[in-house]
Amino acid sequence: MPKKVGDWYAYSGAIHIHTTESDGTKTLDEVVRIGRDAGLEFMMFSDHMTLSNRERGLEGFYGDTLVVIGYEHNDVRDHHHYLLFESPGVYPADMTVAEYVAAGARDGALGILAHPDEIRTALEDHPAYPWTDWSVDGFVGIELWNQMSEWMEKLTRYNKLMMSFSPRRSMEGPTDRILRKWDELNMFRKVVGLAGADAHAFPIKAGPFTVEIFPYKVHFRCLRSHLLLKERMSSDFEVAKKQLYEAIRDCRLFFSNMRWGIADDFEFVAESSSKTVSCGGWLPYPEGVRLKTRLPEPAQIKLVHNGRTVVECHSDYLEFTDVRQGIYRIEVWKNGRGWIFSNHIRIATET
Repeated sequence: MPKKVGDWYAYSGAIHIHTTESDGTKTLDEVVRIGRDAGLEFMMFSDHMTLSNRERGLEGFYGDTLVVIGYEHNDVRDHHHYLLFESPGVYPADMTVAEYVAAGARDGALGILAHPDEIRTALEDHPAYPWTDWSVDGFVGIELWNQMSEWMEKLTRYNKLMMSFSPRRSMEGPTDRILRKWDELNMFRKVVGLAGADAHAFPIKAGPFTVEIFPYKVHFRCLRSHLLLKERMSSDFEVAKKQLYEAIRDCRLFFSNMRWGIADDFEFVAESSSKTVSCGGWLPYPEGVRLKTRLPEPAQIKLVHNGRTVVECHSDYLEFTDVRQGIYRIEVWKNGRGWIFSNHIRIATET
């Protein structure tokens, strides 16, 4: 059931999930069953270069869990991985990154940059799949925190066994690099920031052992994306799917690592005398505006304005009144580990 937080209905779910239709290790039905047991209220599947699950009619409600299906595209070098939802089909494999991003935008698809910040060189058999062409435009969102990608970046031949048995322990949070880039993009237009599970449940050999790293049930108890809906999610699939995609496009979203605590009650709002807005919202002027943040429990709060931290404190509540034109967002950390990250609230800027 959704949480009612202020004026919003909050739904938590997982984005970027693979099945046996590409390089995952379980079927969609099996993964959905695990996701429902973990309490996911929506699941967004994106197998590599195939929409076979969607073509078989597997989108829909599974109990109370909304399941939508897109796919993950990449260029011929296996770089520029791009999640596409609501595309009319799989675009040609020989398209350049500029071409498939443009095609998705033209067709009204929801396009999300996958693990764009990926840097790893320790293991030749596990190369990075980065996003390097920032000249392209037309994408809707960006994965700021990718669970699988962060784990792989820390992997070496010496720590493989330890990392495989405790994959959540290494998780720290989005890098300063990608957060800076995201803030820069949002100075010009809305770009939603979210977390990607990148769930595969890969088996990995570590000496004489074979370990399934990040089983699906572990993935689904780590990074969550939380949608803020103006009304309860409809029981009609087509309406609910539209609500889901509209919330993502409108940046009505925050994401969390639930290992550090359940974040369903998190709230970040801007209040004027006549209106209250949350993540993705806009107020036309800064005069008399208050920014308020409430946490489920005390942690380190950072209020970021135009890419610069303007307030930092350890508390479960922050109120800020020296509000100026620009974009504001919240980061929450526990013992140096990322917990909750909001999307931006825009003050006196509609872009």
